[in-house]
Amino acid sequence: MFTTEDQPTVIPKQFLWAVGLNNEIYPPGALIENRYRVVEGQIVMDTKMYSMPEMPEDLTELAVKYLKLTRYALHLPQPYALLKPQDHDPILILQNPPLDEKGRLFPSLLDSWANASPLRQVHWVWQICKLWKPFQEHNVSRALLDLEKIRVDNVWLQILELEVDDANPELHLLADSLRPLLEMGGEETLTSLIDGLQDGSLNLDGAIDYLDRLAGELSQANPMWVRIASNTDVGTRREHNEDSCYPMVDQPQIESLRNRVLIICDGLGGHEGGEVASSMTIKTLTRLLNTLLHQVETDTSPFSAQSFITQLDKIVRVANDQIVTLNDQQQRLAQQRMGTTLVMAVVPHPQGQHPHEVYIVHVGDSRAYWMNASGYHQVTADDDVATRETVLGYSFYPYSTQRIDGGALIQALGTRPSNVLLPRIQRFIIDEDCLFLLCSDGLSDYDRIDYIWESHLKPILTRDIPLDVACNNLIEQANLLNGHDNTTVGLLRCRFGSTSELQETEPDRTEAITLLQERTDEDEIAEIAQAIQSEALAAGMPEDPIAPYTPVQNNVKDIEHPPANIFWTIVAICGVTVVLVVGYLLWAKRGRIILPKAIKYPLSKN
Repeated sequence: MFTTEDQPTVIPKQFLWAVGLNNEIYPPGALIENRYRVVEGQIVMDTKMYSMPEMPEDLTELAVKYLKLTRYALHLPQPYALLKPQDHDPILILQNPPLDEKGRLFPSLLDSWANASPLRQVHWVWQICKLWKPFQEHNVSRALLDLEKIRVDNVWLQILELEVDDANPELHLLADSLRPLLEMGGEETLTSLIDGLQDGSLNLDGAIDYLDRLAGELSQANPMWVRIASNTDVGTRREHNEDSCYPMVDQPQIESLRNRVLIICDGLGGHEGGEVASSMTIKTLTRLLNTLLHQVETDTSPFSAQSFITQLDKIVRVANDQIVTLNDQQQRLAQQRMGTTLVMAVVPHPQGQHPHEVYIVHVGDSRAYWMNASGYHQVTADDDVATRETVLGYSFYPYSTQRIDGGALIQALGTRPSNVLLPRIQRFIIDEDCLFLLCSDGLSDYDRIDYIWESHLKPILTRDIPLDVACNNLIEQANLLNGHDNTTVGLLRCRFGSTSELQETEPDRTEAITLLQERTDEDEIAEIAQAIQSEALAAGMPEDPIAPYTPVQNNVKDIEHPPANIFWTIVAICGVTVVLVVGYLLWAKRGRIILPKAIKYPLSKN
């Protein structure tokens, strides 16, 4: 059945985007390569979602460009398949395009501009400027000049499709493309930015610094408040917990770090090593962050985001070197070396002002997700072999995961010296209520986030579930749906409004717990199993491999007075189960290739 650990539990996003599709050859309703049905225009649907998508050995230049920009998947669709029909130019199929759940394009930046707040407008221009450099490095920056192809998914800008440039456009052309926005109203101070880009008095870094200062000023009129909680659990199959987190429930916090720092570490190297590495990392990071954040809050000079990122990078490298030194002292080699993953959120308060940014620091395969009431996006990419092969442009992510070493980490804290470590630090300007979920793979494995989004994550925002209650509930779900590993969960909630307004809406803890308990664990698993069954049947798969889930009924009488033939009953059940599993595997081997993980990457839901 599809809920086993080596099989998928998630279907790719329903609607896909076909780059280069000629509708005269393939009109709506036509089937491309006997698989992809044209819905409308360049929108297609995969009719064989349980089979591996097509990827020829020789990839097109455009496909490789997309692969090398995989780490920008928050703003860019990712390759799903590459078709080379005999009667048509190559067609690149993209997953996670800027389409809603009904297959409609998100509004363009031009259509959305006039109704956006000044802070949102600044945020959008900031995103374009941040994408300019990596897009130029791959000769695709012209996509940022066509505002009709820049689509708006609430907070985030998403590029509809790329085109390869013969020559990179100059920065003044970006100013030309942005100027029509000013005519539509909004933040007048953007005029100075566009003029500076136009006449050359501002370079790209100067433009980003200008937008940073402007966003900081605008955010003070509507203050953001942050709340943080985290917890960890050993799971159902491990004897020891190698994960660590900060802050821990029911443990004292460093006052200067309260609601400013959230850290998740997943230890590597067995009980003797992983637990030591993760706890050591927490202690080192909190000590150094305490000093850094105090300096940021008391420093009277202008806050520099780039300098802050540099300091965060140095702090992570210090934590790494401490574990490396201990490994060397204990003469640990290869797989014996202790280490840990890291995903961390830091919220600075420059000069003691209200914050407006969240910094996410990442090493390894622990993940961070951004969420609002409409959906969520995975904002980190795992540091594993599969991601490396994809970013290098060698193969599509689904094929990279098929490698026997696809899930092997390529970096973690403590395993190698800092001169070969590459911490990835992202900065997020916050302009609306949102939630960051940080977690170890005990929760995120097998894409469980998809299944618990509506029932357990969205209510944190819509019902104001207390964060400590929500953390415990997510851990319970991880143990029910996975349970194979330690699970650590951290939540960072950003809200806007005055202190009095937030206190008036402070959730009632008893009511919140009741809301979560309205749906029993058995109900949750039954619904998930039913969803998987329906998806499989829709894809034309036989009904037998997925048996409907039936909650276990604990009958005290049966337990106290078991039937005499219970042993043979169990033997018979096991025998039937073995026959069904073997039969299914033979069927699968004959006609299907089952992915070890969902082929949608990174996770997002709108």
